[in-house]
Amino acid sequence: MNAAIYARKSRKRPGDDSESQSVERQEADARHFIAQRGWALDDAHVYKDDGKSGALFASRAEFQRMMRDAETGAFDAIVFFDLDRFGRNAQKSMEALNVLAEAGVEVYDYSTGIAVDLDSFEGETMTFMKTRFAQQYRDQIRKATKAAMRRKAEMGHATGNRIFGYDNLRIAKGHVELRINEHEAQVIRDIYARAAAGEGARTIAAVLNRKGVAKPRAQQERRDGWSVSTIRAVLKRPLYRGEVVYGRTSKAYGRELRKVHRHTTRERGQIRKPEATWTRCLMPDVEQRLRIIDPDLAARVDAILDDRRERYVASRIRKDGRAPEKAHGKYLLSGGMLLCPTCGGHFEARKYPWKVGAKEGHAGHVYICSTRRRKPGVCPNTLALPIEDTDDTVLSIIEGEVLGTKYIRELLSLVESAPDETEWLVAERDRLQTEVDNLVKSLAAGVPGDAVGPAIREKQSAIAKLEHKLRIPRVTRLDHERLKAALQQRAKEWKRELRAEPQIARMVLRRLVGPIVLHDEAKRPAFVQWEAQPTVGLLDGLAPPNWVASPPGFEPGFQP
Repeated sequence: MNAAIYARKSRKRPGDDSESQSVERQEADARHFIAQRGWALDDAHVYKDDGKSGALFASRAEFQRMMRDAETGAFDAIVFFDLDRFGRNAQKSMEALNVLAEAGVEVYDYSTGIAVDLDSFEGETMTFMKTRFAQQYRDQIRKATKAAMRRKAEMGHATGNRIFGYDNLRIAKGHVELRINEHEAQVIRDIYARAAAGEGARTIAAVLNRKGVAKPRAQQERRDGWSVSTIRAVLKRPLYRGEVVYGRTSKAYGRELRKVHRHTTRERGQIRKPEATWTRCLMPDVEQRLRIIDPDLAARVDAILDDRRERYVASRIRKDGRAPEKAHGKYLLSGGMLLCPTCGGHFEARKYPWKVGAKEGHAGHVYICSTRRRKPGVCPNTLALPIEDTDDTVLSIIEGEVLGTKYIRELLSLVESAPDETEWLVAERDRLQTEVDNLVKSLAAGVPGDAVGPAIREKQSAIAKLEHKLRIPRVTRLDHERLKAALQQRAKEWKRELRAEPQIARMVLRRLVGPIVLHDEAKRPAFVQWEAQPTVGLLDGLAPPNWVASPPGFEPGFQP
């Protein structure tokens, strides 16, 4: 029998020096178990998820590879140490075990030497109980860990990974204190000083990226470095003001996460907790020791941010008191319809362009690269497209290629090829009448009336509907000229709607083509080239079965 091994361990907890359940030890014990039984083992079928939570399934790469191999029949049995290594979510663990059982793969717990039994009531019940206890154990660990972190926070100790601006200094087992890292603290002070002087987050991020300033630890491996969101997070972090706060957010899994983020597909995420549940350190000496930003400077920054936020909200409120329209619903090509040729990001609608745009006469509303605006220094594309002119160009293509004479000819052809359904209606009526006659004969043969009566009434009702349709006068000849004139008038009405209602135009555009790709040029020409691939035809879905297939969508190619 061909066997496989699965080993998993969550990340090592502080103070845990035990190697008894490391993935290496699990693999060695599983190999010994397989050798004792004389089974075959291919090294390609050894799956190890080290440092992976048992609550996660989709993000465990080796676990997913094991499930794919199992469904292809790569092995006959999987060996691991206890069901809690398999997973700590009862529902998902049982689903995965049933998938393996359907694939004909046996599952062995080498700590007991017994195969998992899903074929009997007792075996399936015991298996579910084990997976549920494994989940309960994880939940208890989470509660205990949170309680321990709250006690540490109350004393001003470190409660997690290293934070930019501080070093974690281990004083004793289970006791880690924060110490200010002066080099990084100077960067934080510079950010606050610039914010107090009135510089925006985008400007500050651009300056730091140009200078090559050390990035926050969480972004060390990312090429984009300091971003607007990172600057804003620095300006709002209480710890830089000497306030140790724990529990502002919390990890959530599965249903707990979906209660807050209803439509998320992630297995794990962060959720905000009510301020009343936060834990704070109330020790003045700790606050003094950890403070990087003076209270006066922090107060000036907060005042500027609050004033900026109030003015922004006030400027966005419409005269009728309703919420402002979102940009992705207000403009034709916002919301991902324009792709940047330099970074692949989306163009977005902005009221105030960059200086380069203003110099070229692009004052007012423009489309610009959102990556360049949000992550300064990442995308060098300075192209700013005037919204009015750009939308007019695209709408002209739609009007000429889609709502023009070609579209009207296609509709006329579609109507002309529509079959006369009279023959089908007659055939269907006769078929139902034959079935009714047969049911009546079965009554004469002794079949109980309550058995065939409902079927007879149902078919007679269907026959009546068909006869009603047959009595409707048929159009023997289509007035093509009149229909053509009506379609031309409707096309003109559609053109006006497209001009007046960007939301309608966006739906039509998305129906016809995919995202519009701008073409990268070494030197920007006097015109911008773009290309859009057709998706479906405008007439797709309008023709009933057996009608002539509708034509494909238009192909604009390159347009100036």
